[in-house]
Formats: sequence, C-alpha cells, structure tokens
Amino acid sequence: MGTSQELEWFGEAVTATMRQAQIIGVNKTMAAATVRAKLNHDWQNQTGVLEGGIDITDYAQVEEGGVRGTWGVRDVVYARIHELGGTIKPKNGAALTIPQADGSVRLVSQVTIPARPYLRPAADEEYPKLAGNIRKAYERLSAAKA
Repeated sequence: MGTSQELEWFGEAVTATMRQAQIIGVNKTMAAATVRAKLNHDWQNQTGVLEGGIDITDYAQVEEGGVRGTWGVRDVVYARIHELGGTIKPKNGAALTIPQADGSVRLVSQVTIPARPYLRPAADEEYPKLAGNIRKAYERLSAAKA
C-alpha cells in the first residue's frame, strides 16, 4: 500500500513572522516616501516648515485584516493646498493682504494656488516597492530564526 508522511504545522509562527515583516515593510516604505517627498517639491522654500512637517504620522501596526501606517504632513495648515491647489478667499474681510518684497502690501479678493504635488509622486514612486520590502523583511526574520 502506501507510506505515510508526517507533517509538522508551523502556521501560527509563520503568520506571526509575516505580520512582523509587514510592519517592517510598511514602515520602510513610508520612510522612503517621506524622504522622497522632501526632495520632490518644486515650491520656493522660504521657511522649511512644510518640508520639516513631512513625516510618518502613525507607525505601522496590526489592524483587522492587515497592517496599516500613515505618513504625510504633520501640523502644517497650508500643506494640503500646496499638494492639491485651490483658491484662498478672505474669511473675515473684503480682501487678502499679500506682503510685497519692498515691504508694502497688496490687497486682493482671492489667490489661486496651483497644485504642487509632492506627497502623491513620492507615494507613486515608493509604494510599488512595498511587496519587495515585506519579502526582504520576511527573509531576514526567517533566516534569523533558523
């Protein structure tokens, strides 16, 4: 008749290693995206506040169904308008005050800011590397346990 084979199941250990690898891979991908976004912009950098605000906002952690992390700009109110563009209108007065280089001001009814994406291009460049980052982390973790 046939011969029997014994199989030892390590499913829980493999799953735990994969979750660790996913966390490492997501964090590595987000870190690379933040660096890329800081280098990616074409706006005139006057203060460095926006560039300095680009960071990982929530490091990767296990959630139902997978792993999630968040990166972007922290605590810079004008970050979104630089990324997406838009029109700024006065909230409390009839005009916006625009400082001029000579120290004078110019009054305008609105200002249109063109989109200057810096986050999305960084994501487009770095996100395709996520699976490879997870795979490399899994291989390193598995080799360390062997």
